[in-house]
Amino acid sequence: MDLFKTRDHVSNFDDYVAEYATLSEISRKRLKNTLNVSYGSGVHEKLDLFFPDGPTQNLPIHLFIHGGYWRMFSKDDFSFIADNVTASGAIAAIMDYDLMPHVRMDAIVGQVQRALLWLYNNAATFGGDGSRLSVSGHSAGAHLASFTFGTQSASPLPKSALLLSGVYDLLPLQDSFLKPLI
Repeated sequence: MDLFKTRDHVSNFDDYVAEYATLSEISRKRLKNTLNVSYGSGVHEKLDLFFPDGPTQNLPIHLFIHGGYWRMFSKDDFSFIADNVTASGAIAAIMDYDLMPHVRMDAIVGQVQRALLWLYNNAATFGGDGSRLSVSGHSAGAHLASFTFGTQSASPLPKSALLLSGVYDLLPLQDSFLKPLI
């Protein structure tokens, strides 16, 4: 059993993925939003903005970065994350990025940093406060979110982060089903 191949040890993995898609579709229909906003020039450099009920002015912004071993899923699979973010009175930004193996890891890291910078620079145009950015991600998304705290970027630093089940040590992946990818 490959410990990194989730389907090998989570028997209903595909059921969870289907549930994410269903919940996300419901969220896109129910929540006030602006979809497919470009944060860069790439085809996949898009994010979806979800807004809480009520006035939208100077609200905190939360960026969510999806997981999927840098090779699967999209922002459309995780719109449901916006439910809790908007319920707390913040704007949710769910981002998309290019997937491996079509791009290298450094390209994806650059996209995350561009998305954060775009949110910071454009916050006032959609009712946000760029000085109140936070970030979260799960799995590969948590790994990518960790790069928002680096000093090599011109991007603003988030005020806080939630990094859930992050993949931070990539060395063990070199002996997993992901070997051809990395």
